[in-house]
Amino acid sequence: MPDIRRVIQTGAVALGAIALLALLVLVRPQDLSDDGRRTVIRVWHVWGGPTLESYRQSVDAFQAERPDIACQLVYVPNDLSNNQKFYTAVVGNCAPEVIFVDGPQVAEWAERGLLANLGPLLKAAGVDPDGLREQFFPPCWRQCVYKGKVWAITWCADPNFCLFWNKAAFRKALRSGLVPRELAERIDPNRPPRTLAELDLYSDAMTRFEDGRLVRIGLVPWGVYGRANSIFTWGWVFGGSFYDAENFRVTANHPRVVAALEWMCRAARKYDVRRISALQSSFGSAEQNPFITGKQVIQVYHISGLDEMRQYAPDLEYGMAPLPCPPGGEADSSWVGGWTLAIPSTVTDPAKRKAALEYILWSTATPAGTRLAVRTVRNFPAWKPSPFFEEARGDPRLSVFVDILKKAKHQRPVMPAQAYYMNQLDRAVDRAIRGELTPKAALDQATRDTQQFLDKVLARSGRRP
Repeated sequence: MPDIRRVIQTGAVALGAIALLALLVLVRPQDLSDDGRRTVIRVWHVWGGPTLESYRQSVDAFQAERPDIACQLVYVPNDLSNNQKFYTAVVGNCAPEVIFVDGPQVAEWAERGLLANLGPLLKAAGVDPDGLREQFFPPCWRQCVYKGKVWAITWCADPNFCLFWNKAAFRKALRSGLVPRELAERIDPNRPPRTLAELDLYSDAMTRFEDGRLVRIGLVPWGVYGRANSIFTWGWVFGGSFYDAENFRVTANHPRVVAALEWMCRAARKYDVRRISALQSSFGSAEQNPFITGKQVIQVYHISGLDEMRQYAPDLEYGMAPLPCPPGGEADSSWVGGWTLAIPSTVTDPAKRKAALEYILWSTATPAGTRLAVRTVRNFPAWKPSPFFEEARGDPRLSVFVDILKKAKHQRPVMPAQAYYMNQLDRAVDRAIRGELTPKAALDQATRDTQQFLDKVLARSGRRP
């Protein structure tokens, strides 16, 4: 007998999609020609609050340079699991002319036929795609290319990640005399750990228990902005690989990715993942950030960490360095994420496609556009010639992230099953650190399940390799 709740839920979703489609059709503007004075393009963006005002300023600057084009901004959030409105808009031929696409979504949206191939549009505009590619940091460009075609252009890049260590907390711990002498003698608060073995040493020295309760910890390896991002980060540090793009093969169980998860699990056993969870549950507001309070003295941070330090701990003394690696690993390992800009496949009006591409190119590949983009979000341009990078050199902390970006080799796998893959990696890491499965078994399962899902996606599209 079928599960009646699932039947009802499925029907409700279908009815909801039909209702949304009908609404989009009803509210769709008949003609966005601005009385023939300007070509109006709709831009679906993801920015709210104070960020929106900064983004509006960049759009105003574009319109001042191009008075023949007007941008109509519409807030429509999307992420790896929330895309239904855009899907429905494309089906109903109500999609905007420009849309922000999270980098990992590009391949999936392209596979579904939702995005326009930008290659012919670039050539028609007199822009050589190969020449443009050379102007972007390689991972930023690769995340926009799927099956040999360009589907988007990266608007901002976030270099992932940087190792922060709390120098003040290190000094306080060493002065206390509670750090074992054999460890204390090998630690310099002014110098970052240069190898993974040194990172373990620093973390061990700073981790402290009182009456069986964990009160301070060095590093939580699976705490890098979620479990999936953590295994991506350390898997690449160890020299692993997550995807064979040429053969469409998932490789989450690559031996060096397994080694990375084994290392993470050793920390979970050594410090007791339950005690770590209890310590983390005591953290409250941003002002009580464990790195700021000294309860976690080593942290892997996104560039947004600089904002937290400036706002909540402007006088905190801390250091910054690239992630250390084990023997045979990848030195200065890092990867890149970031938002991209794309044109939906249903935009067929030549004037609107031309205007949409001009806005995208101005935002992603001009001095003014890239400088203003970084004011919207705390990220970097993906366009290497941006004058922002010279300006950033004047800030010693920003310059550390600039170096990380320039050396970045990776982006999340360019595949049309990214959301599913990340869920499987998240589950694999969680089960492994909790001792439910061995690291190898957990990653074998993630590999097998994601491969099956990916094969179905490719088979449905009729473009299975």
